[in-house]
Amino acid sequence: MNYTIKVWAGIALCLLMGKNAAAQSDSIGILISQVLDPPHDSARSMALHKLVALRDASSFPFLGAVNDKKIYVREGKPVTTGEETGEDSGIFPLYNLYPENTPVTDASGKPVAAEAGSLQKVDISRTDRLSLGPVLAYLNLANPDPKKRIIAYGQLLTTSDSSKMNILAEALQLEKDKDALTAGKEILFQMKLNASLSETEAQAYIDSLDSNWGENVTNILQDYAASAKLPAAKAYAAGKVTALETLQSRIEKAQNLFSGISLGSILILIALGLAIVYGLAGIINMAHGEFMMIGAYATFCMQSLFIDTLGINSDMFFFVSLPVSFLIAGVFGLILEKLVIRHLYSRPLESLLATWGVSLILVQLARSIFGDLTAVKAPSFLAGGWQVMPHLILPFNRLFIIGLTIVVVSLTYLMLYRSRLGIRIRAVTQNRSMSSCLGVETRKVDAITFFLGSGLAGLAGCAMTLIGNVVPDMGQTYIVDSFLVVVTGGVGKIAGAIVSGLGIGFLTKVLESFYEAVYGKVLILALIIIFLQFKPRGLFPDKGRIAED
Repeated sequence: MNYTIKVWAGIALCLLMGKNAAAQSDSIGILISQVLDPPHDSARSMALHKLVALRDASSFPFLGAVNDKKIYVREGKPVTTGEETGEDSGIFPLYNLYPENTPVTDASGKPVAAEAGSLQKVDISRTDRLSLGPVLAYLNLANPDPKKRIIAYGQLLTTSDSSKMNILAEALQLEKDKDALTAGKEILFQMKLNASLSETEAQAYIDSLDSNWGENVTNILQDYAASAKLPAAKAYAAGKVTALETLQSRIEKAQNLFSGISLGSILILIALGLAIVYGLAGIINMAHGEFMMIGAYATFCMQSLFIDTLGINSDMFFFVSLPVSFLIAGVFGLILEKLVIRHLYSRPLESLLATWGVSLILVQLARSIFGDLTAVKAPSFLAGGWQVMPHLILPFNRLFIIGLTIVVVSLTYLMLYRSRLGIRIRAVTQNRSMSSCLGVETRKVDAITFFLGSGLAGLAGCAMTLIGNVVPDMGQTYIVDSFLVVVTGGVGKIAGAIVSGLGIGFLTKVLESFYEAVYGKVLILALIIIFLQFKPRGLFPDKGRIAED
């Protein structure tokens, strides 16, 4: 709130120049008391009109609370409420409105919070609130919420007050939020550009808009280039527009590249377990996507356990959900292998139909238990993104998924190529009969492999909760893509899953930028069909005797 006080103090210097501040302060106090407790019916309306006419910055927080219908009386003083102290808590911090705009504190200096229902609310009629129109553009210039300050900056464009540029400049000197500062500067430079009378001055403000690079700078310069009366400045603005559009095109390509890598990482996470299972047993497991769904619902259940049952409102639930989703999905995979898959090895058609039936059962079971739509609250540390440059922001949640994919792929590689279990899995994958003759318990290896493959899908489901809702049929969205990754990369090949996953993800995003999503998917399928005509065993086919078996 110190920021708010400073802003109002700065704005007051612009609005109150040459006025008797002490006398006006007394009159404002009287007018505010008449708004809170009017002596007769028309007194409140008259008091509000006089406050608006004074345009005193010290009264703007009070008028803003009136406009927001959040005006209360506490111990005879006007107060308002801030944001809730906790999710669904119903407890709000209190702020004084006049003569100071500060948090309400108790005798020990601790901020006071209360339920809105326990406060004495002052009801202001809609007709009286409409009288605030002349000062609405200024009421939120010092609002604690940066989004409301951005709106207030934009509203200054529509006002005819000759002092608005000075008021905005004073506010921006104390602005701390980066996005709000960029938006406010864009408005200020636009005002000054439109008011410029010389070529040199206009070009200087065009450069300022270019270096500030707000959301609307291209449109602002395009409009100026179309309507400006200064020839040199008009041409200069048109050149800046061309340069900005070129840079924006490059940024879009970089964004598509990142989106492709992000989608490819998701496909790799989902397809990794499928590649191992498909390579080991030749089973077409149509229920693999439902293991991802199980992992997502396991994450949702951990969130409910931590927040609703244990009362622990912490991001820790997500870190616990990662191993839990792996274990729960792995157990479901182990059960499926023992009850169904074990009897269908080397029978691809029967395994396809059986696992498809299992997937339908799991989807309906999830719908019966959880309903059609649930959501997981993303951890706070994954909110926002990394701004590489203006207009190029990489979301933290997708960066986390990429990092998780790298870790999971690395651990899977170490397990397959640097452990005794990995040697057994690869041996059974290459030659089941010979492995059995050499003493390898192939059924045990099958069960462990299904546990690992299903667990990896569950881990992918946990990661998917960061970028979408949890729905019963979410696994069916990715099952076809995951099979495409496995077949294109080469059955049972980790390197193939990585390369094909990234390739399919990148191509999907590139084609979607030129065509609609449906047509982009059709083109992807067509390209894969053509590719398999020339390399039917995928990017990384088996060689030697393995390929002949």
